[in-house]
Amino acid sequence: MKSSLPYRIAFGLLLLAVLRHVWMAFFIHPYADDFSYAVAGRETPLGERLVQEYTSWNGRYFSNILVLRGPLVLGMAKGLWLYRIAAILLIVLTWYAAFHFLRLLLPKVARVIAATGALAFLLLHLHAMPDASEGFYWYTGAVTYQLANVLSLFLAANWVVRSRSSEQPSLLWYFVQSVLIIAIAGSNEVHMAFVVLGHAAYVLWKWNEERRWSRPAVVLLSLAVVCAIIVAVAPGNATREALFPLRHDAWRTLTYSVAQTGRFTLLWIAVLALPSFFFLAFLRKGIAQGVVQHLSRPMNKWLALAIPFVLVFVSMVVTYWPTGLLGQYRTLNMAQFFFIPAWFFALAVWDQAVFRGSSWSFEHPNPALVQWALVLLCTTFLWKGRDGRVTDDLLSGRMARYDEGMSSRYRILTGHARTGPSEVIEFVPVEQPTSLIILPLDASEGHWMNQSYAKYFGVAGVRVSSAQPAVPAE
Repeated sequence: MKSSLPYRIAFGLLLLAVLRHVWMAFFIHPYADDFSYAVAGRETPLGERLVQEYTSWNGRYFSNILVLRGPLVLGMAKGLWLYRIAAILLIVLTWYAAFHFLRLLLPKVARVIAATGALAFLLLHLHAMPDASEGFYWYTGAVTYQLANVLSLFLAANWVVRSRSSEQPSLLWYFVQSVLIIAIAGSNEVHMAFVVLGHAAYVLWKWNEERRWSRPAVVLLSLAVVCAIIVAVAPGNATREALFPLRHDAWRTLTYSVAQTGRFTLLWIAVLALPSFFFLAFLRKGIAQGVVQHLSRPMNKWLALAIPFVLVFVSMVVTYWPTGLLGQYRTLNMAQFFFIPAWFFALAVWDQAVFRGSSWSFEHPNPALVQWALVLLCTTFLWKGRDGRVTDDLLSGRMARYDEGMSSRYRILTGHARTGPSEVIEFVPVEQPTSLIILPLDASEGHWMNQSYAKYFGVAGVRVSSAQPAVPAE
């Protein structure tokens, strides 16, 4: 499948759309846990603090290192730029991981098409994720969840290579996979569950295919289980869960997990409906040209269709069981990241097993028409939905005003910290972007976010006045 002018135009449009998200990173600022972890990281030796986290808060032995040694530990002057670079690197790494996976999965497809597919995946993820702030632009959440997403793609890509080889894997392959598993499982509880379930599913699939146990799969499944146990038995889990009175309610966990799975998957399917049509059109074209292969053995279509929904359901169960609440959207961002490729895989299975040769089948339209329609679809990433709000935040100057408002606070805090004032500093509210969800400081200096903020900057206290932020006239 060679690239053509429409494909190249589509690639340019998608690249432009992604660059807006990169541009936004130059205006973002830390908030909430960013400051509390920075304070803890500055005041306590890393090893000692990791033990404290494990015994008093959670078992995330890998991501805790990253948040305790985050950019803000270096101070705001140096740390802010590193904070923004971290968001940019995560966006780029997400694209590269998707591109790398597609190149290994479909080696005969032209590089520009694989690159375009990776950009489309990244943009669908950014467009439909419930909270892009926690996905890429909030350091604490991003390195805990999105980085694990990226590492999971590299882990899966290495398994693709292994599945196509009849030779025994090298020690280097085992080492790389082991490092990835240790990092992913130690990032958060949902990825911990996914890495175990994913390897267990692969072990069972290999047994079903070959009627023998796959040594690499069993070895790495064992490692994943050990890592999961380390995270799960952390004494700090009980301390954190004690803050949630609705925890460990089986009926609540089941009903709310089902409800939230239905709620969000319906929203994501609505976003994926039109891209799904193009996916099927290009899948059939790739098969006709011999660059994409049919599934070697037909897969159960109902099992394939269940996979994307089960992934979301598992992420909900792992969230609701210890807390009884959805709480935040970080886990949903992660669930959506896996839902998208699982959805397209299910479509491929159903196209092979059901759609072709049935009343659901459709005649392949004119190739040029499909390609130019794809170009038209790519333009929607510039103006529709959340992406439209991204464009508006940037072009209206709203992101720049948010940046200036936050920078003004830092200048005030720096001046007060030098003179050592005893009074609480009151800030006027700062205009917030519409495409990001940012937790602002509270009106009370006793709020935990305000206390972390004040401690980081070395002032007595901070609060925000109840006045509305000034918004320039249109």
